[in-house]
Amino acid sequence: MLLVLTILRLGWSGSVSVSLVALFVFVALVLASSGWLPTLVRVLTTIVFAPFFGADRIPQLQSFSTSQRASPSTAAWLSILFPVGAVVLFGGIFVLANPDLVAHVGDWISQISSRILEFFSDISFWELPFCVLAFFVGAGLLRPLVPGAEGWMVRLLGPDSDEVPATETEADSQATPWYAPFRNTLLALIGLFAAYLVFEFQTLWGREFPEGFYYAGYAHEGAAWLTVALALATLTLSFIFHAAMFRDPRIERLKMLAWVWSGMNLLLALAVYNRLWIYVGYNGMTEMRTFGFFGITLVLVGFVLVIRKILRRRSFAWLIESQLIALSLAVIVYCLFPVDYVAHRYNANAVSGGYLKPSVMIAVKSIDDEGVFPLFDLVDHEDEIIREGVRAILAQRQTEIESYSRDHPWHWHRYQYCKTRLYGRLDDQKSKWSDYVADPNARKLALDKFHDYAMQWY
Repeated sequence: MLLVLTILRLGWSGSVSVSLVALFVFVALVLASSGWLPTLVRVLTTIVFAPFFGADRIPQLQSFSTSQRASPSTAAWLSILFPVGAVVLFGGIFVLANPDLVAHVGDWISQISSRILEFFSDISFWELPFCVLAFFVGAGLLRPLVPGAEGWMVRLLGPDSDEVPATETEADSQATPWYAPFRNTLLALIGLFAAYLVFEFQTLWGREFPEGFYYAGYAHEGAAWLTVALALATLTLSFIFHAAMFRDPRIERLKMLAWVWSGMNLLLALAVYNRLWIYVGYNGMTEMRTFGFFGITLVLVGFVLVIRKILRRRSFAWLIESQLIALSLAVIVYCLFPVDYVAHRYNANAVSGGYLKPSVMIAVKSIDDEGVFPLFDLVDHEDEIIREGVRAILAQRQTEIESYSRDHPWHWHRYQYCKTRLYGRLDDQKSKWSDYVADPNARKLALDKFHDYAMQWY
């Protein structure tokens, strides 16, 4: 309490005398924390030898053993570093998923950087090294981690009959030092996800978006970043629940935190679907947006597999095999899925209903044969530019099929049922775009006009 009051006094109105008081009280705290009665002689003696004590007690980096077991001191550091690193990583992704936040954070970082540079510009050359040394010496005094370092105090100050008894809590022999870092990480991520999900649902759910809303940034790039967050969450859970962790008697507590965070990840997946649907609802469906729906679904399946791994205590090899099977099935299903037909069926239905913005995807995107079928619904559309543009697209496709058939009369492509069926539909209604078939210049003019008109919604 005296040290806290001294720090507050230094922050309010510092002086040399208060600085000396801070040094004195700090050393007294070090002695008391080490189990020594902080008498005046001991405090003064420790102040004189503090640099030597501190240097002898500076925490040493300790590498992990091959058994992946962390020492108690390392676990204590990881209990702080893991949650901080996780919050910084996922928080950075959440910021990148929101262009407005990127701008605000960028301005904030710029202001902070300017103030830091201004601050250091007024510092003398020796002040910064002195502060760094003082920090490490002070940290070393408070955390005497080097074995045998206490010998300095014993030899210098002698035995102390009033030594405060140290109490140690022996951990269960089956307990792992990883529990505390992983628990703190999950708690930190639960707090971060809770705050972000509130922000996400307040800003992007059930609202009318104003003119100039950055759809590409929020719904396209933002959905991609949130998908990355879900993929990292999958890796994080898989990393936390490794084989050694299941032998810890506290595993059930960790599982409870994992289920809470998993529920939040499922809500985050809904947020990604919502962002993609916002983009689709604005100007239509495309091949890449379909790929995005498949991608987030695959990531979600991977996350469910990790949950199954935790529930059934499966091995990491099982998880990798299952993930690869899921990836293979996703690729197969996507290749079999009629992407262009589904995309342009949605676009054509929207344009037929009077919402014209998805027409841009018809005007600017390449369309395969099966994707042309929905365009027949627009050949009599009330908007002249869209109507003539679609007719020019159909005339272009008819010309291409006829030209291909002339150049490759016996090629197997000619006998694909989709192409044959499409040509039959084109031939049945060719009177509506016969002028564009006969006049390539008129066809190109209609296509360019449709393209330029629709680009206002790109």
